[in-house]
Amino acid sequence: MGMYDTIEVLDDPADLCCAQGHAMRSFQTKDFDDPSMSTYLIRDGRLYLAAYRDGAFHDDGAGRWRVEGDAAIHERRYALREIEGSRTVNAYSHCDACAPVLVRTDRGALFGDIVSEHTVFVDFALTLRPGEPMQIERVSGTRDDLKGELAERGVYVLRDDEPLAVAHRELKRAREQTAQRRPGRRG
Repeated sequence: MGMYDTIEVLDDPADLCCAQGHAMRSFQTKDFDDPSMSTYLIRDGRLYLAAYRDGAFHDDGAGRWRVEGDAAIHERRYALREIEGSRTVNAYSHCDACAPVLVRTDRGALFGDIVSEHTVFVDFALTLRPGEPMQIERVSGTRDDLKGELAERGVYVLRDDEPLAVAHRELKRAREQTAQRRPGRRG
C-alpha cells in the first residue's frame, strides 16, 4: 500500500460530493512526489501544502495547548505553499453516509457473519492549471454501479430488502449500541 497524503477541504464542498450528494471533506492521494503523510488543503479553489515550518517533523515546542471546557486542544502553525503548475491530482475517499453494498460470503468472518460490506468509493480528478480555478470532476460511480461491478465479478450482491441484509444491519446496529453503553465509553 505505501504512504499517501491527505487532502482536507476547507471550502464549501458543493462540487465534492458523492453521487447521492453527501459532502466529502477529506481525501487521500498518492499523486504527489514521494507521498509522506503530508496534508494538503483546498481553500478558495486552490490547493496548498500545509508544510511544517523549517522542515521540522517533530514537536519542536511550536505547538500551543489551550483548554476549552472539558477539551484540551493542541494547535500548530504550518506554512502554506500553493501547489502551482499544470497537473491532475486523483483524490479518493469513501462515503460514510451512503449505505454499504452488502454481499454474501462463502464463510463466516467476524462474529460468524456471512455478509461482507463494500463501502461506496468517491474519487475525484482535481485539475490545476496556472491562472485558472481548480477543475473538479467526480470519476467514481454510484452505489448501483458498485453493485453491478460486484455482480459482474460473480459476487452474490444482496438486495437491500433481502432478509439476510436486514438481519445484518440489525445485528450491526445492536453491536454498536452495546459498545456505546459499555462503562468508560463516551457516546
